[in-house]
Order: sequence, then structure tokens, then C-alpha cells
Amino acid sequence: MHTKQSPLTRQYARWIARTQVRDLAPQALEVAHLGFVDCLGVALAGAREPVVEVLRRWALEQGGKPAARCLGEGQRLPASAAALVNATAAHALDFDDFAFSNHPSAVLCPAILAAADSCATPISGERALLAYVVGYEVWADAFVREPDLYYDKGWHPTAVLGTLGAAAAASVVLGLSEDETLHALALAASSAGGVFENFGTMAKPMHGGRASSVGVTAAEWARAGLRASEQALEGGRGMLRAFSPQGRVDLAPDFPPAQGPWIARYRLNLKRFPVVGAAQRGIEAMLGWREAHPTVPASEVTRIRVRISARHAAVMPYAMPDDALQAKFSLPFALACALLRSQVGLRELDDAWVRAPEMRRLMACVALETTEDFEPGWRDAAPFDQLWVHLQDGQVLASPEVRRPRGHADLPMSAEQVHAKFIDAAGYGGLSAAQAEAVYLDWMGLPQHADVRALGWPMPADSGAGAAR
Repeated sequence: MHTKQSPLTRQYARWIARTQVRDLAPQALEVAHLGFVDCLGVALAGAREPVVEVLRRWALEQGGKPAARCLGEGQRLPASAAALVNATAAHALDFDDFAFSNHPSAVLCPAILAAADSCATPISGERALLAYVVGYEVWADAFVREPDLYYDKGWHPTAVLGTLGAAAAASVVLGLSEDETLHALALAASSAGGVFENFGTMAKPMHGGRASSVGVTAAEWARAGLRASEQALEGGRGMLRAFSPQGRVDLAPDFPPAQGPWIARYRLNLKRFPVVGAAQRGIEAMLGWREAHPTVPASEVTRIRVRISARHAAVMPYAMPDDALQAKFSLPFALACALLRSQVGLRELDDAWVRAPEMRRLMACVALETTEDFEPGWRDAAPFDQLWVHLQDGQVLASPEVRRPRGHADLPMSAEQVHAKFIDAAGYGGLSAAQAEAVYLDWMGLPQHADVRALGWPMPADSGAGAAR
């Protein structure tokens, strides 16, 4: 006879406190390592974005113990503030990875590194990877219990559930007991939340930063003795029911899942293009179309009809974006940019380019057709994305069908592509090519490092400081 385990918050806490590196499959650690490397690259690219500069300046004004390094600068901040700034940088350009419709690495990695910096004893690379996997598992498990779309109620799932992942990860780094970890999760639950209405503004990347910061703070509070409900997640008025769009969250399955770890199933989807994940397939469809029709002038295009899932359309609300912040959540921008420049890169996320007349004309040509048909292996995506380009002479030319964009876990980037993305992103953030290469090589050795506090911590090239140690 099956015996029901203890409540979910306790199940999570017990597993977090007891799991060791030896319990994890090598593939899980490899995913975590990839997450760290990609996250650091995109955080470097975002480290000088206005939202990051605002939060960094604010954090410095607050003062506090200078415990943890702040990405892109020489100052140290309290651990929770460092997590806030660094995670916001990682999410600022929407170039960070995604999985299960959330952004794991941008939240988890800064929380882990900030917590590690605040520790009096060394935190090994292996322990950092363990913390990542633990945070990923708890976060993914909480998310997949919900059959409905958080966005339908205005919630940004990364801002809601990222707090749990970050708290779990920070609890591992800080060496919390099972009871302390339980209370860290419960405390994180009371600080969760972020609204979809703020997409396309500075607040959206701050969602990732706040989730990371909340996780670190919750773990520190729990270590200090702060206590909360032992059923904060699954209780009748607990977090998962409170945020559930239609109250259908499934609290019955035990944890860990019988089918094996979530990280082995979902892994990570890396982005080739610094826009929302829902636009990645559409961009590849347009690039495929352009490759097949290189001589067709963009001036002859009268309409671009694109077919995507209703859920993906919901997270791209800007038909005619006003600036680069909104453009990251605009499929018309992504398609027009890919058609005109044959690429969508960091340097295309520019206010002047978003407002250019030729871009405005082509964005106005885009017409979305949505479907409720979903692919079983990607619950928010249509079976494939495709577009049709209408020309002045009456021709209608179809793009390839795109089921997986390059970088998706099922079609991963090569090692060379991961490396090239890191170097380009770091260069965009101000590092010289030599600095970027040195930092990349350092972090590629993360699993073997005895102390992550000794890993190279980048500084912009124009600071004159090089890569700080």
C-alpha cells in the first residue's frame, strides 16, 4: 500500500538538505555548468544597462556589509543586494536561458555566487553546481504542478517561483539544516510575485533580480532563526494555491518525481537572439526565408503572416514597440529586424533602430495567427512556427517550418557556438577579447575549482581594472 509522504514544503526541504553531489547524474551537473557559463556571459552584456545602473547605485546608497561581488564593478554589496544587481544584469537583455517557461540560470547563478561570497569557508565548484540542480528541481516541480498559465492571471512565473529556486539553492550554499531550509522556502513564498503588465519596462528584468535576492534573504533569515508556516507552499492558503490561476494546482504527486529529475527532462534552452524565448522560432523561420530568397527587396513585402501558439503570442504584447525594452517582447520587431538585417543581435536592440521608418513599415505588415494546438514536449509552443511573406506582385512565399530553434535543449548549440556567444556578449559588456577569453576559460573549469570565490570576476575594459580576482 502506498503511504503518503509528508507535506510538500517538508518534502522539498528534506530532499534539499540530504542531496549530495554523488546523488546526481553527470548530465544534471553538465546542465548546471552550462547554465553558469551562459548566465555569466549574458550578465556581462547586461551589466551596464540603465536598470542595472539604477539598482547598483541604489544598493550602494543603502550600505550594509560589503560581502559579495557586484558584476561589472569593483564594489562589494550585501549578499542579497549583489544577487539583486547581478541577476537583473543577467535578465536585462532577455538573452538568458529558459526552461519550463521560466528563466532558471539568471536567478539561480547570482543567488549561489552571492551566497558563496558571503561564506567564511570555501564553496567548491561542485557544491555550486549541486545548489543549482537543487534550485532547478524545486522550481520546476512547483511550476509543473500548475496546469494553467500564470500569465492568464497577470503573474510572471519567474518572479513568482524563482524565489523558491533561489531559496533552495542558497540553502545548499549556506549549509542549512532541513528545518532551516523548510523555513527558507516558506519565507521565500511570502515574498514572491511580479506582474506581467511590467513586461517591456525596467521592472521586467528586476523580476529576476528580486527573485534571486529574495532567495538569498530567505535563507539568511532562516539561518538567523526566523520561522514561518511549515505548509507555506501546499496549505489551504499557501503559495501554490494562492497564485494558481484557476485553483487547479496539483499537490498530490510526491517529490522527488517518480519519472526522474526535471533537469534531465527539460535541461536548458539557450538563446541565439536577445529577445523573449517565444520569438526564437519565428526569427529562425524568417532567417530561413531570407536565405531562400536573398534577392527579394524588403520594400516589396506587403504582409507577413505568422502562425504561432496562443500562449507564445500572449507573452509578446507589443505589436508596434516604442523602444528597445518593448521590442524584446514584440514578434513584429523580431521578424522585421531579421528580414532587414538578417540577424537579431545585441546591437539591434537600439531605440533608434526600433523607430526607423523601414522597421515601422514592416512591423505594421505583420499579422499573427494563433493556434491552441500544442506540442506535447513543449506545452506552450505550437507544433511548429511558420510564416508566409506576401509580395507586391501577388506572390506568397512560405518559410520553413521551425519546430526547434538552435539552442533548444533538443537542438543544442555546439561548444563553439556557446563560446562565441559568451565572447560576443562579454565584448558588448565592455570586456576586451583577451579578458573575455580568460574569464570564459576560468569558468569552464568551474567543476574542478575548490573555491568559487577565487574564480575570475569580470570588470569592464574601460574601468582599467581588468578581470578582478
